[in-house]
Amino acid sequence: MSSHPIASPLTHPTPRRLQGGRVGSLELALLYIAVLALLIGIIDIGLGAGPTGRLPETLQFVSLFWIWVAAGVCAWWRRPTNGIGGLLLIGALTMLLASIGFIGVSSLDVVYAVFASTPLAIAVHLLLAFPSGRVRGRFSIMTVVLGWITCIGFDSVRALASGTVAFEVLSFGQSALGLSVMIMTAIVLVRRLRVADAEHRRVLLPLFTYGIVAVLALPMIPNTLLPMGVDLSVVISLQAVLLAGLPIAFLLGVLRGGFTRTTPLEALSEWLAIRGASRPAVAQALATTLGDSTLRVVYWDASLDRFIDEDGIEVQRDLEDTDRGWLQVVVDDELVGAVEYDVRMIAEPSPVRRAAGVLAIALDRERLTTQLLTSNEALLLSRIRIVEAADRERFRIARDLHDGLQMQLVLLGIEAQSIAYSTGGSAVTGPLEELRLGIDRAAADLRRLVHDVLPAALLEQGLVAATEDLVDRLAVSATLHADLDETTIATSTVHTAYFIVAEALSNTVKHARATKVRVTMTQREDLLVLEVEDDGIGGARIGAGIGLRGLADRVDALKGTIAIRSEHGRGTTVRVELPCAS
Repeated sequence: MSSHPIASPLTHPTPRRLQGGRVGSLELALLYIAVLALLIGIIDIGLGAGPTGRLPETLQFVSLFWIWVAAGVCAWWRRPTNGIGGLLLIGALTMLLASIGFIGVSSLDVVYAVFASTPLAIAVHLLLAFPSGRVRGRFSIMTVVLGWITCIGFDSVRALASGTVAFEVLSFGQSALGLSVMIMTAIVLVRRLRVADAEHRRVLLPLFTYGIVAVLALPMIPNTLLPMGVDLSVVISLQAVLLAGLPIAFLLGVLRGGFTRTTPLEALSEWLAIRGASRPAVAQALATTLGDSTLRVVYWDASLDRFIDEDGIEVQRDLEDTDRGWLQVVVDDELVGAVEYDVRMIAEPSPVRRAAGVLAIALDRERLTTQLLTSNEALLLSRIRIVEAADRERFRIARDLHDGLQMQLVLLGIEAQSIAYSTGGSAVTGPLEELRLGIDRAAADLRRLVHDVLPAALLEQGLVAATEDLVDRLAVSATLHADLDETTIATSTVHTAYFIVAEALSNTVKHARATKVRVTMTQREDLLVLEVEDDGIGGARIGAGIGLRGLADRVDALKGTIAIRSEHGRGTTVRVELPCAS
């Protein structure tokens, strides 16, 4: 009541081939019904204008007949699989049968006697069948059956017992049973309004209110006004006004209540064959075809043994919600998905099954796509975990080198210095001094190695401080502009950003022949944006070296982007966007 790219993106909320506009078999059939109703009404008026007919009453009921036909044709055209249009046309037929009593053909008086009160029965039926066109629930079905028995059943027996004592008894029984049917109808409608959500209640309240007033007033008007001496023609006119409002009320309920027009399966098949369909478009096409904007398509993931939506999220069916239908879709005996729909809008599962059958292959394809999406998401998460694990291992190695081997080298250097001092002027002093200097050089090389693995400044002071240290140690003129809130940036993003800047600056020094370089680090909402610009010779590209290619893989693992603009002779700009939260 209240829901892509294909060959080209959909620019209209409804696929164009599902928007109607082409005359089909249904439209032609409804056109024939309208023309036939017009001709029958004209014939009826002609008979009522005869010497034995009553033209005013005939005109009133023929007008009612035409109003009900028009409403039925509109409702059926808008929602072919819904029963409301057919019920309105049945109501139109009851108006035509009721008009027979005024055309002055005595041989048809018995027809009028049998069907005179059927407008009451069809009114009850329409109220309890709205909006799907099908009566749901045992109590509602019993109420509708009693309504038809009260009208056709009792009228038929009364026609046979006319002029006898039994006629009066039957009339009293009919009135009592009719009152019971009205009360039962009111109970059902009040119960539906109470359990309906706000959107449904907004649509149902005016319709149900008018319907209850109409079905109560139609039998009460003659029973109340005729004993008071009111002319019969006035009574018939008042009843005609109420009967004319019923189909209009139901049609407005269909048009204004969010009941979108359904489309034929042929249009769905043609659209699918010509254009193809993506996951959102599959659900959209089904919803458009069936006229249920709340319709949802889910896909079966056999590997996970569960239903998932188009984003790969698990879907659980609510078995306690009786207003939601669930139809599983099978291709070659293999479950591929399911369609969840509003049974208040679509009473029978058959149109859902037929429409889903047309799209079954597309559903199967999109099921596989959804599984691939889920697997791809899991792969991306695993790559992020690998990056984080590599950073942790890098930190462990750097710490072990710093706290272990480097400290041992420092101690060895101190010990060598102590031995040199203790020997005085002996011959071993020179070699010991050379040993100490060699240990110092090894310790310095180890410090540089530790810094390259994971600089202490990055761990202790953060990304900006570590980058500033990089920039300060460059052999060319370099500037840094940073505007970050490092508390909101994930560790894996911080490490990746540092190594990107380090690699870019290293390439600048080694290959670019630049005289100046500028590093910019900014934060835009949930993205960390890095730019490294130099005025070198250009010509850099990602696939040219292992360093940039490895960084590109790391950026991709974090679902970031990297771009290099490097025209020959115009310098190089490396721009990277990384998600702040991994």
